[in-house]
Amino acid sequence: MTLVSFLGWAIVTLSSAFMRLNPDYEAPLENQMIMGALVETLDTQGYWVKVRAEDYTGWVTDLAIHELTDEEKDAWLAAPKWICTAEYSRVREEPGKDSAPICDFTMGNLVRQTGETCPSGRWTKVQLPDGRFGWVPSADITDFGKRTAALNPNAKDILNLARSFAGTPYMWGGNSIKHFDCSGLVKFCYYMNGLILPRNASQQIKCGRNVLNEEWQPGDLLFFGSAKPFRVTHVALYAGDGVIVHSSKKVKIETLEVYGREPIGAVRILGYESNGVRFLKDDPYYFKQDGKQK
Repeated sequence: MTLVSFLGWAIVTLSSAFMRLNPDYEAPLENQMIMGALVETLDTQGYWVKVRAEDYTGWVTDLAIHELTDEEKDAWLAAPKWICTAEYSRVREEPGKDSAPICDFTMGNLVRQTGETCPSGRWTKVQLPDGRFGWVPSADITDFGKRTAALNPNAKDILNLARSFAGTPYMWGGNSIKHFDCSGLVKFCYYMNGLILPRNASQQIKCGRNVLNEEWQPGDLLFFGSAKPFRVTHVALYAGDGVIVHSSKKVKIETLEVYGREPIGAVRILGYESNGVRFLKDDPYYFKQDGKQK
């Protein structure tokens, strides 16, 4: 698949950028996008820019993105990049923790490689999506292309990552390590393990394969809401033995009995990725897909 836009392209420059329903700070938060995410620009109003991020559309401020030409977009997709694998880090002006910070840098964020490290090897020079240069601890980053190629999505890794976020505050629209809503937690944990899911629970239930209650396995997604009329309002990761990991007021690990709600559906993603799910390595918003036309 080759990405084609008749308007324009941009790349997220903040560790997490807030996408709102309307061009106003008081407008509802719809989504968070993280540094290095490619978006299509659709419209402008003052210092607000309307963008489409894969399956989501909303408004961000102009300082949250850096606009790209078609050539710059292709260069970004083809460029070697680092992914932040630490929970929280900083990009600094010079190598060393006493150097002035340029910006925060959190799990899942992407920056370009420069091929330069400090003499000790403990700090690596990177190029931010807006073109600025800075230094990050070498222990906090991993080669994005190599890591993605080596990923083998599995329930153990997805659940271990989800558990590690226990206590993270709930926020409607949260899709970064700083805040999660229910579907944002699911999407982020699968993304860090090499799979791209739709953003919302109502979309995620249409992916993979439907499974019955007695068929649940760790890594499956359980959905909650109303059976009649059918309406999905919440999603959780099933951890086995009646335990779920989910974001409800905060990220929690608890039993279904304690949660007190009956699932209205469940799907299995792993092993059924061809239905509504993309492997990260095949996603044209993250990697240049040579020879594959839309």
